[in-house]
Formats: sequence, C-alpha cells, structure tokens
Amino acid sequence: MTSGMSSTLVLWVIVVCGAGTFLIRWLPMIWHTRGAGRAAQAGVWRRALDAIGPSAIVALLTVSLWGLVDIQALVSSAAPVLLGLLGVVLGHRYLHGIAWATLAGVLAYGISVWLLATPAVSP
Repeated sequence: MTSGMSSTLVLWVIVVCGAGTFLIRWLPMIWHTRGAGRAAQAGVWRRALDAIGPSAIVALLTVSLWGLVDIQALVSSAAPVLLGLLGVVLGHRYLHGIAWATLAGVLAYGISVWLLATPAVSP
C-alpha cells in the first residue's frame, strides 16, 4: 500500500476546491444583485462583500495546507506556506490592498516552491 493519495481522493479534492472557489466568487454577486434595492440591509451586504477578500485568502491557505495533513510532512513543505503567509502580511501592510496582498502571497509561495525544488540529478 502506498502512502500517497488515491486518484479518486485527489479528484474529489479538486472538485470540492473548485466548487468552493466558484461559490466564493459567484454568491456575492448574486447577493449584491438581489440586495441592491434594499437600503436597510446595505450595511449587511457591504460587510459580506468586504469579507470576500479574506475568505479567498483563507481558501488559498486551506488548499496550500492540505498537503501538511500527512504526519510525515517535512519542514520543506511548510516553508513555502509560511513564506506565502509572510508575503500576504507584508503585501497588505505596504501595498494597502487585499488584491496586492494576495498577489504578493502567491508570488512568495510560488517562488519559494521553485527555489526549494530539488533539482534532478543526472547520471
């Protein structure tokens, strides 16, 4: 028996993450369209729409941390996640926007994965 995930489990993870990402982006638009004429609830809708940015970051963090569920995960797999979080924090602090913070986190995560990748040893 292998210690890796089965292809069925991987497929379900992809489907659930895709559905979650879709709902995070689609539901606020529907809520905004339906609630646009209700001035009394404008504060509630505004808060719900403002929460979408942090929700998207949490969704990306959840997908990134999924690989760390394995007890035998190495420190090298945690380093890109921590660097990505640091990128989000620094991006939000210095660039003052959730979109820039997300981009900074994604870039930090991607670059750290690329730099920490072990090169193939040629014979």
